[in-house]
Amino acid sequence: MKLYLISNNLVIDNIVYQTDLSIEEKRINRPLAIEGEKKAYNLAKVLDGQAIYTSHYASAIASSKYLAAKLNIPIYIDANLKDSVIGSGGKNNIKMLRYMQERNFNYKYAGGESLNETRLRMKKTLNNIIKSNEGDVIIFSHKRAILSYLLDYTKQGFNLDDRLILTYHDEVIMDDTENDIDIIELELEDNNIINIKNIELGKENIE
Repeated sequence: MKLYLISNNLVIDNIVYQTDLSIEEKRINRPLAIEGEKKAYNLAKVLDGQAIYTSHYASAIASSKYLAAKLNIPIYIDANLKDSVIGSGGKNNIKMLRYMQERNFNYKYAGGESLNETRLRMKKTLNNIIKSNEGDVIIFSHKRAILSYLLDYTKQGFNLDDRLILTYHDEVIMDDTENDIDIIELELEDNNIINIKNIELGKENIE
């Protein structure tokens, strides 16, 4: 069984809201950028599976629609696959939150989630999905949620830009930048992860 964890980070960044919305509402409703739509379309050409799950974010659902149409299967939406909740940092911004959380997995803003809390939520959710399926499963979630889940199965370090990176068998699996699409393939045997690799869309075919 293979589990694909996908985060399409190419969302529209020039939206101006005329009415007040919380940070979380903005993140939930934020649509894919044109480049993000292209990535989702190309992903559907090379990916296969028996089940698709997404968070309730607009970007995750939009990323899954091309694949669901190709495979002619439903999209199961699970809010527990959402991104790590930011909370309220007062005068501190999201960039500061990212910096602190990379160095302290228990750090969080008021009303938000730490990476460890997100890790536990994701682990419970993915364990339920794994137990409910026999074939390959594709999950469209989000950068911090996937990164948090992988903390248990990878080594953590920092790159030359002093950003958190996750490695598995000395190969970089994921970093903390949000400039493209992340595709993580987990190979499972008896519900246990036996291999993890990062797949670059367009450079390597998904088997």
